[in-house]
Amino acid sequence: MNSFTYIWNYKHETMRKNTSLLILILLIAGLQGCKEKKISRLVPGYDKTELARLLPVMERTYDSADIGGFRTPSPEGFRRIFRSRTSPLLNRFDIWQGDDQRAVIAIRGTIYDTAALNFSLAFYALMVPAEGRIKMSDTSWFQYKLAELPGAGVHLGVIIALYYLSPEMLQQIRLLYSQGTRDFYILGHSQGSGIGYVVTSWLRYLQKDNKLPSDIQFKTYNIAAPKAGNLRYAQDYENLNSPGYAFSVNNILDWVPSIPLSFQLPGDFPKISPFNDLKGFLTLLSFKPGADFNTKSAAFFKTGTSVVEEMEKVIHEQIYPRIAKQMPGYAEPASMHSFDYERIGTNIPLIPNQEYYKLFPNDPAKSQVWENHSVYPYYLLVTKPD
Repeated sequence: MNSFTYIWNYKHETMRKNTSLLILILLIAGLQGCKEKKISRLVPGYDKTELARLLPVMERTYDSADIGGFRTPSPEGFRRIFRSRTSPLLNRFDIWQGDDQRAVIAIRGTIYDTAALNFSLAFYALMVPAEGRIKMSDTSWFQYKLAELPGAGVHLGVIIALYYLSPEMLQQIRLLYSQGTRDFYILGHSQGSGIGYVVTSWLRYLQKDNKLPSDIQFKTYNIAAPKAGNLRYAQDYENLNSPGYAFSVNNILDWVPSIPLSFQLPGDFPKISPFNDLKGFLTLLSFKPGADFNTKSAAFFKTGTSVVEEMEKVIHEQIYPRIAKQMPGYAEPASMHSFDYERIGTNIPLIPNQEYYKLFPNDPAKSQVWENHSVYPYYLLVTKPD
């Protein structure tokens, strides 16, 4: 064998071995990638058995003293692994880990405090755009995105709560993700549900904008949920969580899902509507407007505008000073001058039966205001026989 043939055979054999090795490495890497890719075990759709397991977790996100003691059974299959710092306005959340590696982000609802800080946040019901930037202190701004639909508006108080809770929440999600967790329940009660809406939107838009892994699955149960945004926000939220990953579960006797007070004005309708020319629209339908139609309709619509202005005045006089005191350097964003708050998410009404009324008679003369609102009556309604 001459030297040329030897060198040729040597190079050829080396290339063949290197190519085989490269193919083997790529194959192994591909198999590892397939092995590491996890499929979510969170199933879309309302599941009362699933929620019944989560409600004892939700109750223990409160301190026992806040609610007069725990009444639901001890959580089974979940243990608390993290409790956030309490914000200046007394919001916080827990992280619970399930035996099956599912995690729960449980957001505490409103609690009593002598300075009424937590309730002030709930009453800070100015509506602001669902995407924007707010100066929260002398040194801090909060850039947020909670909806893409034009005209979507959200309760300002829950955005402030999100600002304080979001850094630790994102840190914990990323930590659990690095440990293999891909499935997260978002769980809220009362004010915690109002926050739960914007937490859900915020996390899903982080995923859409490639700031959070796309293989994380979130499923939200908001319990005893107040209204947290307008119709455009509700539509964006429901589209974002389709099909079947976000539920609003409400006792029909509970008053909290009816707040904040809502007022719908012509400006809250889509741009194309009868209010652009109400007189002409009624005429088209063969309803002849009276001679003083213009005067009376103007007075009627002015009344609605006056209601909104009066609500904003009360908030600025009674609520804003309490908020600003806790947030030095905070600059209140421009309001949308709307209180057109709507129900959000796939709604699950809980209907009491006779056994429920024996415990909670729904009699204003004999009952207290939170009777139908706390976690325990919700647990009874979720676990009652069909």
